[in-house]
Amino acid sequence: MPAKRIGDDPKDSYRGMFEHALWGIFQTTLDGKYIRANAALAQIYGYESPAALMSGLTDIGRQLYVDPARRDEFVHLMRDNGGLSGFESEIYRRDGSVIWISESCREVRDEHGTFLCYEGTVENISQRKGIEAELYAARASAEQSNKAKSVFLANMSHELRTPLNAILGFSELMTQELFGPMGDPHYVEFAGDIFRSGRHLLDIIGNILDLAKVETGQLSLNELEVEIIDLIRGSERLVAETARHRDIGLKVHVPPGPVTVTGDPTRLRQILLNLLSNAVKFTPEGKSVVLSCGREDDQLFLRVADTGIGIKPDDLGKVMQPFHQVDNSFSRRYEGTGLGLPLTQSLVDLHGATMTIESALGEGTTVTVRLPASRVVDWGPLALEQVG
Repeated sequence: MPAKRIGDDPKDSYRGMFEHALWGIFQTTLDGKYIRANAALAQIYGYESPAALMSGLTDIGRQLYVDPARRDEFVHLMRDNGGLSGFESEIYRRDGSVIWISESCREVRDEHGTFLCYEGTVENISQRKGIEAELYAARASAEQSNKAKSVFLANMSHELRTPLNAILGFSELMTQELFGPMGDPHYVEFAGDIFRSGRHLLDIIGNILDLAKVETGQLSLNELEVEIIDLIRGSERLVAETARHRDIGLKVHVPPGPVTVTGDPTRLRQILLNLLSNAVKFTPEGKSVVLSCGREDDQLFLRVADTGIGIKPDDLGKVMQPFHQVDNSFSRRYEGTGLGLPLTQSLVDLHGATMTIESALGEGTTVTVRLPASRVVDWGPLALEQVG
């Protein structure tokens, strides 16, 4: 008697395909009860066997779908079309976890057209949906970044034009000697305006270039021993004139003697100037800005506190994003590119330091930079006591 070959008995072949298929296969009643299910479907839904699935899952609409209305939509589409493909839904597994599935199904009817059951397949598509969600988030982030950069470039045109117009305008007045020979005192004032505008323009361009270096990993530190109190006093002098012009009190609280740290003096000065300039910029006339230095838990802190407009709690994260300003109206009320704090954070990170921001809307903002003890060469007068 010849040996039995695969395919000799169609019933055996179909049974084998049903039982060993990689996709879940089912038959259900119209009202949502399973008639048949294979092992793959039981595994997808988290049951140990098809029998356990059919005894435990007796109401598909209520028990299976995260959105109970999903079963009604399934039935509606089947009624209208007689079948469907790629019907994606979130469902509960037996253990309560949630996965995504894709169903393809058709109606089964007898020769008289009487409905018998739904018959179809199920595929677990959770991995694909996860990838899609990541891609969507990445796209949304890229679009937001693109939008922020567009707003930044629009604001930048104003930021660059303002000092350039001043440079060109005052230079033209001096070139044409409209007030007479170059000895007139007006020209000294114009030269000062040109210098300040040129320095402002240079600062803007420098911030843009520095941020570009940070983003490409090309910004490095020129590490030296730095006397931090001298650095603070120098930074104070650079912003003092602006503070006086705006009637803003600028106070500095530092130890009486030297405190030496290791770091890049140019970048540490940039951190202080960015924080001080921001504080002065957003502080109304008659208010004050305080710069202090001290020791907390073996860390050296540099703290800039203002009594300015403050930041809403929801906006604290936004001010640290490059090219982003919490309110576009800021670009009309206050000069600025929105690069100061993100760049400062990057420079702080390069020093292995931390930066924290505390703010209350309408009350002011306090920014604290903490250098680790490993960067302190000599605590000076701070060696004997904790200064708060």
